[in-house]
Amino acid sequence: MKKFYLFNVLIFFCTVNSFGQTTIQDEATVSGTWTVANSPYIVEGRAVVPNGQTLNIEAGVEVRLRSSASTSASWFDYEEGNVGVLRIQGELIANGTPENPILFTRNNNGEWGTILIDENSSPNSSMTHCIVEFSNQSRNITGINSTTAFIGGVSIYKSSIIFQNNTLSNNRNTGLFIREVSSLFEFSNNKIFDNSINGVVISESVANGINNSIYNNSNGASGVVSGIQCSFSEVSLIGNLIYNNDDFGIFNTGAGNVSIVNNTIVGNSQGIRVEDDANTFITNTIVQNNETNFVTGGTIGEAVIEMQYSLTDDISFPENVSDVEGNILNSDAEFTNLSSNDFSLLETSPSIDSGIPDASGFNIPEEDVLENPRVVNAIIDIGAVEFQDPLSNEEFDRSSSIKIYPNPTIGEVTIEIDDPFSVKVFDINGKLILDSTKSTIDLSSQPSGIYMLKIESSTGLEINKRLIKN
Repeated sequence: MKKFYLFNVLIFFCTVNSFGQTTIQDEATVSGTWTVANSPYIVEGRAVVPNGQTLNIEAGVEVRLRSSASTSASWFDYEEGNVGVLRIQGELIANGTPENPILFTRNNNGEWGTILIDENSSPNSSMTHCIVEFSNQSRNITGINSTTAFIGGVSIYKSSIIFQNNTLSNNRNTGLFIREVSSLFEFSNNKIFDNSINGVVISESVANGINNSIYNNSNGASGVVSGIQCSFSEVSLIGNLIYNNDDFGIFNTGAGNVSIVNNTIVGNSQGIRVEDDANTFITNTIVQNNETNFVTGGTIGEAVIEMQYSLTDDISFPENVSDVEGNILNSDAEFTNLSSNDFSLLETSPSIDSGIPDASGFNIPEEDVLENPRVVNAIIDIGAVEFQDPLSNEEFDRSSSIKIYPNPTIGEVTIEIDDPFSVKVFDINGKLILDSTKSTIDLSSQPSGIYMLKIESSTGLEINKRLIKN
């Protein structure tokens, strides 16, 4: 009798058809390996990886979750089992490749629930090179004493996961939802776009978002929606492209601290919005071509908002934002092709070599969002994309020892180089205004604008540098 019973349970929960399709019934526990040979996997309802067990999904597998065209939120109650949900209480290893990503999608019209990385799941879980699309939400999760609706295509709750190089798009609610994660959760090199409400929501958590492209979100909603929304959280956003989101690029609310470093924030209804005691620190960031670049009105409470070594096309400094140093106002970053969202910098860009002189301590990665070297010519650029100086390898190695600071400057500039050198300073029209062999030059008497430094060392090194005079 026992053998007969176990046989029937396996058939009920997991049926493999002759043509490779595998059906996962509602309330199934799943583990082991999902293979390409048995793909696609059709998840009919709630599929759970139990604590202490591992589900390994091979590159190239398709996971199709039962979806519903219902517009009623209650239809997505977890306890009802109406739509597909993958709940990870143990360990998930879902590592695709660029050529063979793992696809999580709907099996019919409408949307499914969420991939929930649950409380106390294994921190060794991993999702890389996955595509997650057409999710909605899961509400009233069994065993979670919270009214939280898990609104992400991927929802992280009181746990963590390796999360890199994924694509989250066309989800009804939010691409990535991070809730009550107390140990650092890092998401990097992901593309999060065309989600109907938010790209990323970070709530009561500690998180780093590095080199992500977050765009065209909030396309089906209005109100408090954003590319990235942070509330009551400790967050570092480093090297991200955040563009064409409606309403906000970055929305920081509730007591917490958000550091915005080397981001490019362009084409959003509002670039950066701050409310309700949410401390915000902006460094090396481009904020331009938004309908409104900064919104920091009477709702900010006691928030500290500081900006340094950043560029904006605002003529004057934003309300309630402290000008720390090195900022460039009323300027254009000079992107290669803004209309086609090419945010690489033209050679004449004032963002080049204008970042904070000492970028250590900001957890800046070795590569930028386009996977090019992050720091070229010793001083980091402003924005998410580093200008790639067309020097030979030998010239690049030698020029990396040159330091020019502060840049931007209000007057004096220091040049550090190992060899004796001379420097010529030209204005934007090519007129020579200074010729010196000193390590400090003084432009106090010159008008604000862009200048070119031509540095020639005694060993034959010749380097041209841009300098901003405020």
